[in-house]
Amino acid sequence: MKSTLTVLLVVLVSVQGFQIDMFNKHHIPNRNIMEIMMQIESKLASGGPFDTINTMLQDFRTSVTSEQIAHDDLFARQKNECDSETAFRKGQIQDASKILSASTNQLNLCSFQRQKAKAEFGMTEDQLTMNQQHLSLIQEVRKTEQENFNKMAVIFQDALRVIDESVYLAKKFSVGDASLIELADATGQMMQHSVSLKRTGSYAAVLASLARISLAEQVSSADVERLIQLLQTLRNNIEDAYNQFTAENNQAIVLYNNQKERIDKNIARLEKSKTRLEDQITDLNGCVATQTAISQAASNKKQRNQKLLDDATALCTTFNSEYENASAARRQELVLLSEVERLVEKRQNEIK
Repeated sequence: MKSTLTVLLVVLVSVQGFQIDMFNKHHIPNRNIMEIMMQIESKLASGGPFDTINTMLQDFRTSVTSEQIAHDDLFARQKNECDSETAFRKGQIQDASKILSASTNQLNLCSFQRQKAKAEFGMTEDQLTMNQQHLSLIQEVRKTEQENFNKMAVIFQDALRVIDESVYLAKKFSVGDASLIELADATGQMMQHSVSLKRTGSYAAVLASLARISLAEQVSSADVERLIQLLQTLRNNIEDAYNQFTAENNQAIVLYNNQKERIDKNIARLEKSKTRLEDQITDLNGCVATQTAISQAASNKKQRNQKLLDDATALCTTFNSEYENASAARRQELVLLSEVERLVEKRQNEIK
């Protein structure tokens, strides 16, 4: 029997050495199949009772079986915890991915809208500046035109006054109540007015008539009457020109007012658009900042949970590997134990 157990040990150790290595890694220190086999061999050699040997073998089997049951229960709990942790982390990663995708899309949309609003804001500012400059220009032109009108209106009015005075003097001269010198004094003013009003042609006949009267030794009533008619004609011409000049100025004022009203409306509209775009850009800046923060938080959450999932997967893989290796080691223990039990039973039958 001794030689039989010895041969069994040698064969099992040499053929299944990797199982023995698993014993060293996963075996409980208080249980050693090699030690049990040596004890049984010793008892068989000394004629020890078989009940004691069978009890030792049964205790060993119970120890292995109990340990496997306990490990099965532990592994089941570990597997449940691993499955729960894996499902939780995957759910967290999925939630973070959804949030990251949604916030990224919203961030891209807000960034695009902000870029568009900024471009529109720049064009609005340019148009506003152009309209303001245009308004300043037409105001300056209208101011210059009105100043010119006021200046020319004074000249027109003064020219009409001089003509009226000349008619009055010519009538007095015809009855001997005015001198030729008084008529001659109006000639210089008329010459100035003809130049200022750019109407030398209109004044030519009157100035020529005055010149002839001034040089004549005797002035007939016909000459004076002719002068009065020329003065009245001149007055009508100057008055018509003044009225036309006034009408043109009034028309220019209407045109200016219409143009100014249109530009003022454009400026008001552009300023309103500018304010709206400023508010929109402010809102979009907030949107970009918020979505950037959300995207960053979601990305951090996804990375954090992915790392925790990887760690949990690695740990659970270790649990599974340890369970499989330990279970394989126990199965091999039971194989060896069954072979020992067979040999012990054979030895017991031989003795009987």
